[in-house]
Formats: sequence, structure tokens, C-alpha cells
Amino acid sequence: MSGLYDMTMLQFEVDQRVGFREYKYADGTCSYFFFSLDCTRDVFLGAGFIEAELEYCCVRSVNRRKHKTMHRVWFHGKFQKPM
Repeated sequence: MSGLYDMTMLQFEVDQRVGFREYKYADGTCSYFFFSLDCTRDVFLGAGFIEAELEYCCVRSVNRRKHKTMHRVWFHGKFQKPM
């Protein structure tokens, strides 16, 4: 899942923002950037899982042909179901 402040989130213009962390594409579809570590942790712990790992993965990707640098943010998490 994309994390907060991923390149995808930052590419939206101010007028495309329709709510807190929610953006609308030109075709009318929406994108909601819910996923922060705290929100994800709360969802899984609230469902009774045990957290094993949860961290951001930040990658800088460079398109040398277009001379463009992209900052990507994902998160990685492992949760266990209690026995």
C-alpha cells in the first residue's frame, strides 16, 4: 500500500483535494491515503491481531531517460493472529 506523502499523493493539485487525505482524479474516481503506521496499527490491533513488524519503506527511483526523480513511500507490516 502507498504510504502518506508518496509521490502519488504529492502529484495532486490543491483543487483536486476533496477531504483530509482524499483526492479526486479527473475521471471522478477518488484516492484516499489512509495508511499511516499508526492508523494501520490501530486497525489490526483493534481486530485482535498481534504486531510482529511495521515500518515505512522509502525508495528513490530515478528515470534517467526523462531525468525525473520519484520518491515512493510504502509500508511493510506483519501481523499475527493469536493462537
